[in-house]
Amino acid sequence: MMEQAVWKTETQEDMEDWFQRYLRPDAYIFKKGIIASMHPQFVKCNYSKKTVTFAFEVMEWQLNPEGILHGGMLMTAFDTAFGLLCHYYSKQNVINTIELGTTFLKPVPAGCKYHISVKANHVGKTLTSMTAEAYLPEKDFLLATASSSFMRLERKVNNIPPQ
Repeated sequence: MMEQAVWKTETQEDMEDWFQRYLRPDAYIFKKGIIASMHPQFVKCNYSKKTVTFAFEVMEWQLNPEGILHGGMLMTAFDTAFGLLCHYYSKQNVINTIELGTTFLKPVPAGCKYHISVKANHVGKTLTSMTAEAYLPEKDFLLATASSSFMRLERKVNNIPPQ
């Protein structure tokens, strides 16, 4: 008998609660490393559409010599947003990015707050494929698009909020 994925029995409220707990200021992901430095903020999610939106703020240390967001920082934000949604589906399992492609459309200005909306197009037992858009929410201005695939490993992470 095939085991049903935990997330398939959850609701919109469960998904919202999970992201709010996962992104608390004292959460595991904010203890050290690049995600703590990027400080993603939960904006909204849609359980039935398998989407989530996070806000990121462009900080001085993320700028390139031209004074705009460094492309690698935008890719890091995409990777972070993809990883957060993938963790929702994988829960305590370790995940790895196996592919990440980005198309840069417009420069991201210094000091702005931009959003990244992610959609899980396929959630399987091992692989999750997603697409995303980065945009300025106040102007509905598309900055970049991305796609990614993640692999779910059997190893567990104990510090991620349990379901």
